[in-house]
Amino acid sequence: MSEWTVPGYREIRELGVGGSGRVVLATYESTGAFVAIKYLSERLRNDPEFLAGFQREARLMVELQDAHIVKLYEYVQSPYGDAAIVMELVDGVPLRRILAEHGTTSPEAALVVLKGSLLGLSTAHAQGVVHRDYKPENVLIQADGTSKLADFGVAALSGEQGVPSGTPSYMAPEQWSSNPASPATDVYAATCVFFECLTGRKPYRADHLAGMRHAHQHAPIPTMEVPSSVRALVGRGMAKNPMDRPPTARAFVADLEAAAVAAYGSDWEERGRRHLAELATLLALLFPLARPASAPEVGTSLARTVLSDRLGHFAPRFAIGGSLVAAVVIAVLVASNGATPVSEGTTLRPPAQSESPEPVVPTVEPTEESTEPTEPTGETVTDPTDEATDPPVAQPPVTDPTTTPTVTPTVTATATVTPAPLKVTGLAVSSFDGQSASLRVRTSANRPVSLRVVFAEGPDTDHLVARPAQVIPLAGATTYTPVVQDAFTAPACGKTVYRRITIATTPKAGPVSKTTPIKGPACPPPAVQSVAIASWDGTTAGVEVKTDGPGPAKVTAVFARDGKPAQTKSTNISGKTTYPLSLKGDLGEVACEKVAVFSVTVTTEPAAANGPQTKQVRVPGPQCAPPTVKIASWNGRTASVQVTSGSTAPVKLTVSIVQHLRYGERDLEFKDAQSATLEGDTQYTKEFSASFKQPQCGFTDERVITVSASPGGATATSTSRIVGPACPDPETEESPSQGTDGPIL
Repeated sequence: MSEWTVPGYREIRELGVGGSGRVVLATYESTGAFVAIKYLSERLRNDPEFLAGFQREARLMVELQDAHIVKLYEYVQSPYGDAAIVMELVDGVPLRRILAEHGTTSPEAALVVLKGSLLGLSTAHAQGVVHRDYKPENVLIQADGTSKLADFGVAALSGEQGVPSGTPSYMAPEQWSSNPASPATDVYAATCVFFECLTGRKPYRADHLAGMRHAHQHAPIPTMEVPSSVRALVGRGMAKNPMDRPPTARAFVADLEAAAVAAYGSDWEERGRRHLAELATLLALLFPLARPASAPEVGTSLARTVLSDRLGHFAPRFAIGGSLVAAVVIAVLVASNGATPVSEGTTLRPPAQSESPEPVVPTVEPTEESTEPTEPTGETVTDPTDEATDPPVAQPPVTDPTTTPTVTPTVTATATVTPAPLKVTGLAVSSFDGQSASLRVRTSANRPVSLRVVFAEGPDTDHLVARPAQVIPLAGATTYTPVVQDAFTAPACGKTVYRRITIATTPKAGPVSKTTPIKGPACPPPAVQSVAIASWDGTTAGVEVKTDGPGPAKVTAVFARDGKPAQTKSTNISGKTTYPLSLKGDLGEVACEKVAVFSVTVTTEPAAANGPQTKQVRVPGPQCAPPTVKIASWNGRTASVQVTSGSTAPVKLTVSIVQHLRYGERDLEFKDAQSATLEGDTQYTKEFSASFKQPQCGFTDERVITVSASPGGATATSTSRIVGPACPDPETEESPSQGTDGPIL
């Protein structure tokens, strides 16, 4: 029987042969579009666990649309168990060939390779697809310096016990402990390749697998061998603990861009891409269509992966009616109780190439031998899958209107059995770390189930914004534990966001949700660009601080009175780049009719570019209250006067004492005036005395004292009244003419 070929394609020539199968250059008969077809080896086709896992991966891969990932158009199985994948053809050479030819790349070119790969990995990770075997052989550099990531899927089997899947030189420490591949292991491998681009050698070398395991798990990260500008990137990406690596490939891109701009300027990417283009162009004769018709046979090595025959991939922009199309469908075998398949899978084909004046130059390159001289020969061990390996369930065939209709063989039923309705008996979110989630689905029968996953994110649990739904087909088992994730952007430093995953199935079960808060990293201290005192009235300072980032800073205000610091206040700022502040100080009261100089000096930590800022203002005291006067005592002879003043300014007292004397039939009035000036204090007691003549008897003496204060004019008055004794009878006493005036007071 002739060798099976994928229907609808015309094979041009064989491009390579390896342990995982053979690769051919072909064109789609309806359009002439170039593609690469990989026919899986008999060993892989006869491995039901591999096929089940690969079919699950393929269902997700055909949905991926990313400029940094080689497109998978379709996966086809024949009724006889043959299997093949049809892929995009990329016009370029593997990064491995560039490194073999030139040794190293410039730092900018290495950064461009790493960024492109991280972007492709981020898209794949968001759909739950892990590369598992990232290495230079799987990075394809095109003539314009851009790159595409190939061969997502399952690493090939090596046949050695205890050897995990992947390529030893790029395997993360946790993979050596038989932990499954994850987004974190892809980031580790990409950083190892980044290191190799910079230095021309792999991060660790050993004479045997045990030594390689020990190096990846325990040897120091060789950051000192790379330029200082990227040491932090290498240190994070190759961290021994996966929790110390960037949380996502997308987050690592942000770190990469910041380091690249800081070290090589804003045009680093253009320079790096230009350098890659130059290196690739020097190998133009190795581009697929420039290769000779006969392809050398490619051996296998410990580094071989499932899809690792080095396809030279070409990326024509296929178009129909001017719109880009990526029509992809998976066709799988239809099996009945393990019997011979009865239907051949047919799928949509790659759409026609758009008419373009530019020539299409697809490329395919056979897989190179592993360059690890110390690694044993043989293919890489694949992680076992926990999924059941029942025969694949058929997907409805989809045919392009321009292709030959699918022929559906007739099946003779031997019995009619009505199966019980399929039920989802268990649905749970086992764990959710805000980026990826482990799910568990149980069904009542081994029949297809559709799992719908929706991620959401927001500033709080009441304002979550849903992201596009992911629909994942499940088949081939009754218990599934898929891991799903979304390419969330890391929260801004100092911020907390909330993320939720909601899952449901068809047949209906759920929805089931889980929500978790995600904190952004601590913000680094910013550079304080300026500090300004916009206003200062002696009590409140209006201050504006500008920084170049939202990190924490400290603002301190020193309040002084007449040049002497009296009070210090500080406040912490973060979360913004412009801060209007109101800083209040208490410098006390200013004495009446006095003037004080109040000042404020504002500083920041880190120090502001324009240094400390100071502003002062003259603050007058209020007008002093006028003095008050009080006559504490007055006995007609001596008066005690109390004065209270609002200031120590001079106070003038004017005293008037008037004597009203009634003697016999006579009314007499005598006056006395005095004054005094008081100053230097605010409380005074002053005594005033007066002396008047007074008869010995028969009189009434009323003495009035009035005290006035200036300024203000406050007055006080007090009266003293004395009634003299009656005079004796003139016949018995001396005549009045013999009496004398009273004593002088």
